[in-house]
Amino acid sequence: MPASQPKRPTTVLVVDDDPFIRATTGASLSSRGFTILQAGNGQEGLDMFQAHGPDLLIVDLKMPVMNGLELLSRLSGVTPRTPVLVVSGEGGLDEAVEALRLGAWDYLVKPIVSPTVLLHAVDKALERAALIRENEDYKLNLERQVQQRTLELQKANRELEQQFLKQQKLGIIGTLAGGMAHDFNNILSSIVFSTELIRGSVAASDTPDQEDLERILRVCQRGTSLIRSVLHFTGKMHEEFTHFSVRDTMLETLDIIRGTTNSRIEIKTRVDHALGTLFGDPVHLQQILMNLTNNAIHALTGTEEPCIEISATAYDDQQPDIMITDPESMLVVISVSDNGPGVPEENLPKLCEPFFTTKPRDEGTGLGLFVTQKIVKTLRGKLLFSRNQTGGTTARVCLPVSRSKIPTCAECLSIPNIRGNAERILVIESHPEVRTTISSCLTKLGYQIWQTDSVAHGCELVQEEPMRFDLILTEDGPLNSLDTLCTTAQQVNPALRIMLATASPLGNIVCSHHAVCRIIPKPLDMVTLGQALHHCLAECHCKI
Repeated sequence: MPASQPKRPTTVLVVDDDPFIRATTGASLSSRGFTILQAGNGQEGLDMFQAHGPDLLIVDLKMPVMNGLELLSRLSGVTPRTPVLVVSGEGGLDEAVEALRLGAWDYLVKPIVSPTVLLHAVDKALERAALIRENEDYKLNLERQVQQRTLELQKANRELEQQFLKQQKLGIIGTLAGGMAHDFNNILSSIVFSTELIRGSVAASDTPDQEDLERILRVCQRGTSLIRSVLHFTGKMHEEFTHFSVRDTMLETLDIIRGTTNSRIEIKTRVDHALGTLFGDPVHLQQILMNLTNNAIHALTGTEEPCIEISATAYDDQQPDIMITDPESMLVVISVSDNGPGVPEENLPKLCEPFFTTKPRDEGTGLGLFVTQKIVKTLRGKLLFSRNQTGGTTARVCLPVSRSKIPTCAECLSIPNIRGNAERILVIESHPEVRTTISSCLTKLGYQIWQTDSVAHGCELVQEEPMRFDLILTEDGPLNSLDTLCTTAQQVNPALRIMLATASPLGNIVCSHHAVCRIIPKPLDMVTLGQALHHCLAECHCKI
């Protein structure tokens, strides 16, 4: 344990124009162990105070150069903490009152008959000053503790919120898992039947039905979305912000809800056809709808004929009572309504407050709707609640959406920013069917294509003719193979860029090499692939 620092002796500054008074006062205080400083007028006293910072001042009023009242006025900023005793034999009551108003702690009248009177006044003033410092130090320490505790509680709240988000995602994963087998079997059945119909048409030399082809694309996209939903919820994939169809996402989520909800609960749905597109992560919209539906399911406990109505309605005109949208957007309202007992009117404004819940303590945390509201805000929307006239509660998600539509496959080839201009692309893909399909799509988009099944062979092709390729589209491949490809490409052609198409969750991909201009997830579609290539090639041209 380190030795404590020796205590500094108490310093007293005596300011008086009478040297005899200074000497006798100093002698009385020195006998008590005080260190004495002396000044003959107010100006000297001010200078010595600023130079030495004494613990206490004894000041006369009548002095040359600067009197005691002026000195008190100049020291007004420090007198609340530093005691000042006024000792005067010539001042009257008015001067005594003025001295106390200017900050003097006590007023003694000369001549002081006994040193005990002075020592008592000094001790009392020093004790009061020590108590003030102790209280201020305690208050400062308390404020620091409160501030530290507040920061700790804020951190704990953030961690609790993140933990709840993870738990909520795990609950939704359980819901997804319950319906995925059912959904994927339907998806595969649709693909198999549609493919057999197309194969039959080709065998009979007939033109395949366009609807069969479109059906295959739709169900494949739905399967892709289901996989990405699970990856998003488990944290294995970064949020993917894109323009997505509100109607398609709604229908996909409603299929999951129907397949996982207790059969005794009737699910009624009504979804408008023209719901436009949103820019964001489609999983967010899925999570909003599933959270609100789960809330409605809990609210139906004990209801004899439980029913949930889910609708999505588009409004072309402004709806100021719900939400004002800009002229370029339209309003879509997604409603989830139940016929349970309903939430009391006075509790409706509290539903999105953290830790407020109408469920039993062992069933709810009070964070579900709080998190849902935060997700709604990421989509620039508003979450509203109301009681139904016939009983139950309605939750409305009001979203400003774009009127533009997602292009169909038949329209995608006319999109300007996905078509190539005979740029030379090297495709590296080990899976032969995937490699052939990607190459065919890129040829259709107007690119010149070279193919190989390995990164090693790709490196050889680049080394043989460094300026042959404008861009390399590669899979992630074996460990360290991407680094090898990047290093080789940079050595032979620094302008050559690489785009990575991966079937792994994006969160598992670690690549900091500047040659990689973009990482896109599989499965790929023509629009996404074309736009990514267009972006990378445009970026390359800007740097040349």
